[in-house]
Amino acid sequence: FWRLSSFLFGSADSFSYIVRANQSATQVRSSPINEDIFTISPPVRIQGSSLKTWSYEPGPSKRIQVSIKSLGRPIEASVELWQTPTYIPTKFTVECEDASENIVHSVFEVPENTPVTIAIYNTENVQFPLEASVSDTGLESAIDSFEGEQSEHIQGGRIKSYTFGEEIESVEVLLVTKHRNLKAMLEILQGPNDDNEIIEVETEDGRVHPFYTVIQTPGGANTLRVVNRSPVEFPFEAFVRPFVTVEDGNTQYNRGGPYFRKQKARG
Repeated sequence: FWRLSSFLFGSADSFSYIVRANQSATQVRSSPINEDIFTISPPVRIQGSSLKTWSYEPGPSKRIQVSIKSLGRPIEASVELWQTPTYIPTKFTVECEDASENIVHSVFEVPENTPVTIAIYNTENVQFPLEASVSDTGLESAIDSFEGEQSEHIQGGRIKSYTFGEEIESVEVLLVTKHRNLKAMLEILQGPNDDNEIIEVETEDGRVHPFYTVIQTPGGANTLRVVNRSPVEFPFEAFVRPFVTVEDGNTQYNRGGPYFRKQKARG
């Protein structure tokens, strides 16, 4: 395996995040994810043990969104960015129990004048098809959407956990390095050893190809574990924050874990 306008280094070991609970869901802020992806780019069905590719010609820099779901069945898939048939600068795998609830959203950053192909391989059995939408959304970059926010510095071999209450319906994660390799695992747990979703990512250059994803956290309290699977010499910066919350002015929750401070939605 072979761009943060600026990002902050350093970490804090204890944080608090205050949110409110209610009947309506609110997206905390704008993001590089288009939540209408399955409308603007109708999903393609990929049978188990099958491969589907989408190719893009060289031109301006692109942000290609990949979204994967199923009809209530588990998914197991490998998603790769090809720049040549033998050069794969970034890829990730995903496993989840129910991809109707745990819809997978991710964005690939593509430098300008670079021809690329997105490849999705359904590694499940033929009885478990999935549906995928792939599109150049033209939205802001993930790095820009986190500008000015505090990151968590995670050394190689370290694990960082974030706990979210039932009022958090989804979280967004951005992993970035200083032009170094990135190898990480993300897990969503609802109990000891109860993995609802696992994402494993490898990137040759975590600044040119940062990893961004939105992870669904349905069904009560959830814990997100971020694992740096590289040696100690290869740290990365992790940005984690709620994406969609359910709120109301009546009840206030103060959850333990990393610092989060809820901001009003833009616009």
